[in-house]
Amino acid sequence: MTRFAVLVVVVALAPLVLHYPELETQILTFGLLAVAFNLLLGEMGFLSFGQATFNGVGAYVAANALIAAHAALPLALLAGLVAGGASAAVIGALAITGRGVYGVMLTFAFNEMAYYIAFQWRDVTGGDNGLRGIPSPALFGLSLDDATRYYYFTAVVVLLAFAALLRIIDSPFGAVLRAIRENEDRARAIGFRVRRYKIAAFAISGALSGLAGGLYAELFRFVPLQAIDLDTSTNVVIATLLGGIGSPYGPLLGAAIFTVLSNSLSHVWSHWPLVFGLIFCAVVLFFRGGLWGIADRWGRRAAHA
Repeated sequence: MTRFAVLVVVVALAPLVLHYPELETQILTFGLLAVAFNLLLGEMGFLSFGQATFNGVGAYVAANALIAAHAALPLALLAGLVAGGASAAVIGALAITGRGVYGVMLTFAFNEMAYYIAFQWRDVTGGDNGLRGIPSPALFGLSLDDATRYYYFTAVVVLLAFAALLRIIDSPFGAVLRAIRENEDRARAIGFRVRRYKIAAFAISGALSGLAGGLYAELFRFVPLQAIDLDTSTNVVIATLLGGIGSPYGPLLGAAIFTVLSNSLSHVWSHWPLVFGLIFCAVVLFFRGGLWGIADRWGRRAAHA
């Protein structure tokens, strides 16, 4: 059984076993955001602190399409996807002009600018009160107001997006991204148009992030300002490194663990981020491949035993 088939089975059975469809939907949307981020870090070797920008843009565009234009849910999600991709292409084109830490800081700066714009543009974003009034989700006349129904709708969308990303990673395009990660100057000398590939990677990552934002907006029928906050970008980085950047499945695992622990610990201890700090330090110091790397090694040993 392939890894993707196992993932499909786990996603399909999750609400039947755990009975927390809203939390599981949140895991899927955050997992998609982490997977999108890993396309930049794990495949291309570019650390971006702007993932919340694309997530927030997608969430606000999708929500406003539902509220103001009364768009159908698929069209609203498509609008969020396109908006996230377009914003990422623009920001990526500017960020990649800086080498090393300068490029990273540019994504950080753009995230702060986007947060300030969202905070001030209250007519569109609701400011610090958040964007409210998002209608109940429906698909071709079928209400998705039930949490379990919306979970399965989200699961189908996320799995399709993840399958498309796997295809991209395994394509010649993905191979070029890895060549850029290993040695950008050599990739350029071979003849690859490195700038175009980088912008395209940003656009794909931003599109998936915008889709995640749209799904999140419909989950709670509310877009908080935190959707575009730097803390969200930081959480994505932590979750991805926790799960491991060596495989696209690692960010999904890290996102699931991060979401479950943050939701459970925040109810019992106000200083719960300290736990994540300790876990994150342990992973960085002793398990560079992340938790997925550990599980993958155990699986291979068991297969050869």
